[in-house]
Amino acid sequence: MESIIAQLIDGLARGSLYALIVVGLTLLLLVRGVVHFGFPYIVVMTAYLGWMVLGLTNNNLLISLPAFVIIGIILTVATEPLFRPLAQKRAFLETLVLGQGIAIIFTDIWSHFFLHGQLVAFPSNIAAGGGRIRFGMIYFTLADIYALVGGLIAVGILLYFLYRSKQGRAIRAMAQDLDIARSLGIPFNKTGLVGFGVAGALAGIVAIAIAMILEAINPGIGDALAVKALVLMLFAGMGNLMGGLVCALMLGVVEAMAQALMPGRWTEAITFGVIMLVILVRPNGVFGSRA
Repeated sequence: MESIIAQLIDGLARGSLYALIVVGLTLLLLVRGVVHFGFPYIVVMTAYLGWMVLGLTNNNLLISLPAFVIIGIILTVATEPLFRPLAQKRAFLETLVLGQGIAIIFTDIWSHFFLHGQLVAFPSNIAAGGGRIRFGMIYFTLADIYALVGGLIAVGILLYFLYRSKQGRAIRAMAQDLDIARSLGIPFNKTGLVGFGVAGALAGIVAIAIAMILEAINPGIGDALAVKALVLMLFAGMGNLMGGLVCALMLGVVEAMAQALMPGRWTEAITFGVIMLVILVRPNGVFGSRA
């Protein structure tokens, strides 16, 4: 029983990490009507650059943690002008190709300029959230708690922003009908920059969570996160924020339980097998609706 509780905590923490990436992707889908496949790679690039900042500041978290968020915002906003003309033309497939190009460029940068593609480990004062807790067989880190609580708070703030603020309503209006929104005077460029900026802040938060939970990164992590995030968007239903949150937490728990019961490559097979069966039954996603 205790081992199950420990796996559940670990699964919820990993699910929170996935949830923030999926929420960021969904936000960009609502803002620009594109699937920004490069967004998970921006998250990992933020983690790499944050690792550099930690080294330059002698692992000073008061300086480094805000730097993670600032870097995430800068990198994400910098890609907005690339997607803008394609979004205006509603070139959906072309945006996928553009996102894939960003992913390839970032992966090559990690492989050549960050320890030549070797494993990059984060310092002990940020890895595991700075501490580990054990009660009998129940073992988890402070990072698990931070990720779960922080993820829920971040998603709650985002939902409040989208549904209660003037700028959030403008974003949702553009997502529903771009032409009508522009005819009502909603600024296309400004709204897009705000949305990308919010997604960039989420990228910084996820990068911090990666540093705490995974404790190390390598060039292959971008591919793993991108595939899972894209699959989760389809699994939950495209454009559904709350659905993405719930399904991401579910995926984290399923992964943790599968890893405990059937370790090795079976973890991925079981996880994606469950998702495949659900999509066969509900092609529009668990929380999706038929057009």
